[in-house]
Amino acid sequence: MPDLERNKKELSFGRRLARLGAAWRRQVDHDLRDYGLTEATWRPVLYLGLLPPPVRQTDLVRALEIEAPSVARLLDVLERRDLVFRSPDHTDKRSKLVSLTEKGERTARQVRHAVEAVSSRLLQGISTPELLACYSVFERIEANLCSRPVPPANAAPQP
Repeated sequence: MPDLERNKKELSFGRRLARLGAAWRRQVDHDLRDYGLTEATWRPVLYLGLLPPPVRQTDLVRALEIEAPSVARLLDVLERRDLVFRSPDHTDKRSKLVSLTEKGERTARQVRHAVEAVSSRLLQGISTPELLACYSVFERIEANLCSRPVPPANAAPQP
């Protein structure tokens, strides 16, 4: 690929990746709307269904990559809907443990099925070698992200 073409692809890569992620989440939202779930509520339920229970609230914050107060508010909503319950962490008094209720476990299965159905639809026509190559690229990008520290938001740009 000529340098000019590569530069154009590099410049649009992040925007395109973000757009694809948002479109994927909208598809899952669409599939889950009959269950009264939105991205804000299905994502924590999905993660709680995937992680070994109980999950420390701080670990859920890290997994969801959203601010702790936002997760606390989401958990309040999910608790009122009888999808999760919180209990004290006896090994760390500052932390709460989060678990799915029976209703939450059923909902987590519905969410997982919706996520799998969307992934299946969106990956139609993509061969296994193409998918493996894509994952390989994702892994290298993640490794590059991990090897570069993120500067603080208020840091001045370096020349």
